[in-house]
Amino acid sequence: MRSLCVAAAVCLAAAGCESRTPPAPPAGPPGPRITAFEPAAPAVFVGERARLTAVFDGDGATIDGLGAVQSGAAVETPPLARTTTFRLVVRRGTEEIEAQAVVQARYRDRFRALADAPVGRTAHLAAALGDGRAVLLGGNASDSVLVPDSDTSEIFDPATETLAPGPPLLFTALAGFFTTATELSGGEVLIAGGGVNAGAGGSLAAQLLDATGQRFAPAGSAGTRRVGGRATPLLDGGALLTGGAGLPPVASAERFDAATGEWRAAGSLLFPRFEHTATLLPDGRVLLVGGIVCCENVPGGVAETYTAAAEIHDPVLGSFTQTGSLRAARGSHAAALLGDGRVLVTGGVGNDPAAPPLGAEIWDPATGAFAPAGDLAAPRRSHAAVPLTDGRVLVVGGVDPSTFAARAPTEIFDPGATTWSAGPVLDPAWAGATVTPLAGGKVLVFGGENSGGFPVASVALFE
Repeated sequence: MRSLCVAAAVCLAAAGCESRTPPAPPAGPPGPRITAFEPAAPAVFVGERARLTAVFDGDGATIDGLGAVQSGAAVETPPLARTTTFRLVVRRGTEEIEAQAVVQARYRDRFRALADAPVGRTAHLAAALGDGRAVLLGGNASDSVLVPDSDTSEIFDPATETLAPGPPLLFTALAGFFTTATELSGGEVLIAGGGVNAGAGGSLAAQLLDATGQRFAPAGSAGTRRVGGRATPLLDGGALLTGGAGLPPVASAERFDAATGEWRAAGSLLFPRFEHTATLLPDGRVLLVGGIVCCENVPGGVAETYTAAAEIHDPVLGSFTQTGSLRAARGSHAAALLGDGRVLVTGGVGNDPAAPPLGAEIWDPATGAFAPAGDLAAPRRSHAAVPLTDGRVLVVGGVDPSTFAARAPTEIFDPGATTWSAGPVLDPAWAGATVTPLAGGKVLVFGGENSGGFPVASVALFE
């Protein structure tokens, strides 16, 4: 009888008894999905905008730096200064996914002449402002050529590519004598020292232009007059003043404190010098290279001795320590910080007037030593070496050390390959032109003097 009952139970189950398996939960909405995210073109020229299109499924999406976007609708980027990676984030409920699109920004490697400025200048100063514009100030201006140094300024607007009058300086400024202009990390511009018409004590006083270029304000007084000294921005928003001409050259260094607006002593150079370079390193230290270390009055002029020595200032400790030396002594040269933290040194003049140094050198912070970095095609002094946003370095401007004629050809250094190539020709080229890297990636070349020594108003952009 028991076997019959078991058989009957099996039959009932097979005939459709209620299942004890729990029902499956209802299906939820699908997660976010990205079908495509790409630029309309893989590359644009520096200063141009790109267009990005994202195709996706989700409740919403954003692109970092651009905001909310709609699926399938193209959005325009701001003008690009460098190769940029954009990140798309798509969300649905609590889930999110992301994708990236890269837009390369390339240089045309050309100079483009703009309309002349309202006022020409030579022996002037130039600096970039924190809002992307640039200020040109002081010097011998074309609206008052009989005055060696002016108290006027002009502001360059990269959006309109024009110059307009800027605020008046508190006192006159003259590059190459007692005045330096430094772009501080907060966007302000520090002008230390005045021109020959700055009045009593003007060569020691300082003024600060705010980041919007609207007004100059007093910035205390440095303690030492410095001809041929160098001003270097510091990571804390202040600046370091080093060197200066003299018999012997100035040994003391001074530091501007942005928080207090005051100056204080910052130690003494191991090698008092002027006409050197002073480069802010990524770790906040400052590398001083080359320059003139000795001046001696001789019949018919002054004998100058150039040095190969280099030293490093530590603003935390307030001290200077020696590092490796150049392979060739030089001054009135240029230095550029490379993307990997090394420093490129180019051109200048040395102890043999007949053979100015052509060889470029690179200082490596890992070893503290200089290594060869190829040769310039032609010697030049008082020029600029400008790091470009693609990692290369543009060497532009300056003069022939033997004739003091303006250098029109330019050269471009590729640190990845350690090679030099010919750059575009700057035409017209004037001695004393200022070269200012702009926040948008382009480079502003302004002013200078013609063969008669009069200021010119030429404006050009490297792009």
